Amino acid sequence: MLMNKLVRAIRIGIPALAVAMFCLWLRSRANPLFPGPVFALISICLFTLTLISALSRWAASVVEDHAILPETADTKRERFSAWAVLLGFGVAVSTFEFVLVYLLSNSSNDFLHSFSELYYRSDVAHYMGIAKDWYVPEGDERLRLVFLPLYSLAIRLLTWQGNYFQGAFIAAQLFSLLCLPAAYELFRLDMNRPAAMACARILYLLPGAAFLRVPMSEGLFLFLTLLAVYAARKRRFWLAGFLTALSAFTRSLGVLLLSLLFIEMVFAFADAWRKDRQASLHLIPKYVGCLLLGCVGTLLYLAINWQVSGSPFTFLIYQRENWTQELGLFFNTAAYQSEYALSYFRDLDWESVLSLSLPNMICCFGALGLLCADRKRMRVSYLLWALVYYAVSVGATWLLSGPRYLAMLFPLAPALKRYAQKPLHEAILELLLLLGQTVYLLMLALDMFVY
Repeated sequence: MLMNKLVRAIRIGIPALAVAMFCLWLRSRANPLFPGPVFALISICLFTLTLISALSRWAASVVEDHAILPETADTKRERFSAWAVLLGFGVAVSTFEFVLVYLLSNSSNDFLHSFSELYYRSDVAHYMGIAKDWYVPEGDERLRLVFLPLYSLAIRLLTWQGNYFQGAFIAAQLFSLLCLPAAYELFRLDMNRPAAMACARILYLLPGAAFLRVPMSEGLFLFLTLLAVYAARKRRFWLAGFLTALSAFTRSLGVLLLSLLFIEMVFAFADAWRKDRQASLHLIPKYVGCLLLGCVGTLLYLAINWQVSGSPFTFLIYQRENWTQELGLFFNTAAYQSEYALSYFRDLDWESVLSLSLPNMICCFGALGLLCADRKRMRVSYLLWALVYYAVSVGATWLLSGPRYLAMLFPLAPALKRYAQKPLHEAILELLLLLGQTVYLLMLALDMFVY
């Protein structure tokens, strides 16, 4: 009875809150005309529908047993065989893309130096600057403070003879490849071996996943995220908290993994409560400690801000003043992205349409649409974390990197796989994703508005 009341409250309260937020947002806009409000309404409706389903399922599923079935495990030989095949796949995809970009770049330099010319236009220089000189309080280099340090520390470890780009390039390739076996192990908890391998490949081929091979922090961030979720699913919560801290020390969005850990802890506690109520109470201090451990990466980053600039939140000032970035409403992003797209279209600015507005809108609505379509099948902890991640990452007041941010949403891979059950459909899907990713990478190589 109590559970039914809770579900009923969710189904009434969430839509009411969404309507109120949308009306207040619409009232605050100076120009509430097409197409902005229409796309904002579609965005908030999809999000609300997904959130209602996720919260309702969470409330109802606490009484279920969430233990992992032992028969899903691989033998050592099967595991290493799958890892080898996936790593070979990753090397093949990377080699294909790198050679294609190199041939089209018309660079007079050697292979590695041609990519240094390409990637220095992005944030790579900031990460290498941190690896070389750490953070500084003055000059233009002070803006490096908005970039978290763990990837730069990895660059320093892999750099020799002062060639920091070489270290950054190797680190990116290493962590991007490691994402494949990590994704396989995570997906293998819920599906058979061929399906798990397919989902790992799909995750590697999402359009924004092209940035896994760019010398930036995406590869390390996704790798740590996958490991943290795997540890949480295996109920190794101390390890999950430690990996969450590392993820949050790589990118600020890593701390959002605490929401997924918390939900998995609720499931584990409910299972223990049904077996022994008295013993289950001793789990609460452990779980609180694990969640606090997951905050350490963020706290260390704030301490670095304080030590360098005198304030733990200086990075927010730099983001606002130099990148026009603040935390906003995700459906407002849908509004202004559509309005900018229409403006670029009217001005015949096809470069902005094709490389900036269109990829951002396709990925933002595509990711949200997939989450909504899969809301009744996706694991509840994955779904709620994905919604939190989506709301924060897409809610940026000036979003340029939607495809790159959303490629970190690993639940999108099994959601896509459910639409490609047959081998032929799966091959077509992967080919289309590879084509889309290659086009996206080529736009980056051509110095278009790809971030």
